[in-house]
Amino acid sequence: MSSEDTYFLELIQKYLDKRISAAEEEELYHLMTLEESRLDLYLYLTKKNQSLKNSPITLDWLFESSKKKYKITDIIASERKEKRNTFLSTKNYRRLLIAASLLLMMSFGGVYLFQHILSVRIIKLTSAKGERKHFKLEDGTEIWLNGGSKLEYDSKYGLSNRDVTLSGEAYFKVTKNKKIPFHVNAYGNKIEVLGTQFNVQAYAEEQKMETTLFEGKVNLKVKDKGYVREFIMHPGEKIEVANSLATGMHIRKSNIVKESADGSAKNSQIKHENRELSEALWTKNKLVFQDDPIDIMSRKIERWYNKTIRIENKNILNQSYTGVFQEKTALEVLDILIKTGANIHYKERRDTIVLY
Repeated sequence: MSSEDTYFLELIQKYLDKRISAAEEEELYHLMTLEESRLDLYLYLTKKNQSLKNSPITLDWLFESSKKKYKITDIIASERKEKRNTFLSTKNYRRLLIAASLLLMMSFGGVYLFQHILSVRIIKLTSAKGERKHFKLEDGTEIWLNGGSKLEYDSKYGLSNRDVTLSGEAYFKVTKNKKIPFHVNAYGNKIEVLGTQFNVQAYAEEQKMETTLFEGKVNLKVKDKGYVREFIMHPGEKIEVANSLATGMHIRKSNIVKESADGSAKNSQIKHENRELSEALWTKNKLVFQDDPIDIMSRKIERWYNKTIRIENKNILNQSYTGVFQEKTALEVLDILIKTGANIHYKERRDTIVLY
């Protein structure tokens, strides 16, 4: 190990022990610009020591700075493709870019910023086709993911935010926290809650989002032609947001339980009188069709059983189906539909089921 490397490690240790002087800290950053591996070591050792509590940096500034960081990466990548007979070698050019980045961030108190950008990681929860999974987050919030679904949140969840992004279908049982509201981003819309139970279906291929509220209260924020429309939902309500090229934005609100005499839907009604509401039956491993056209029914079967379904007979596209199933295979479901009057036929080709 060279004396320069030894000195660099001494400075790193002083930095971690918080006994480094201003001059030594400046030398530390200089040494990192000379050797890329030093920068990697620095980031690895310090990634758990980030703090923005005393920093005036805004999230907007963080976002813009992170974009600049990735632009620098793009420049480096394109530079590698060019010939090396330029005035600066690729290696020296990379060093200068790293040095410029460090100096820029230092001038804005960006040591904390640099650490923050690289420390915030995205956590992904997934449920493959044919699966249904249950997760419990750090704050106690419980989430059930249906097949072919993905939920993402960052490592600051529960500390500075409770924001999640959903693609697919999920049932949420949110732990109350008045200081940090829970947000679900799905299909370009946002659901804001403090503590409640609700179901969200937002599969990209369905081109719509359905939100069903079972308990509590949520504020559904829908983006429509550049504006945000807000809907305060109460227990027993369901809102469907759909987009189509022909009709544009379509929002439909309905009730999933019978209203009481005074026109309200009480929590107790949902919990006791309607214990098996169809919108939540999938969490009990029950496949549900609600007057679904055959194309939607097929996609549900694909996600539920991890099969591929192809419709060859276009004449059956106008058929709709309703039912609740706990059968073990997709073919068993189709057999029951046929026995109960469905005018469809099928044949199996490996993992593909052809409907005709």
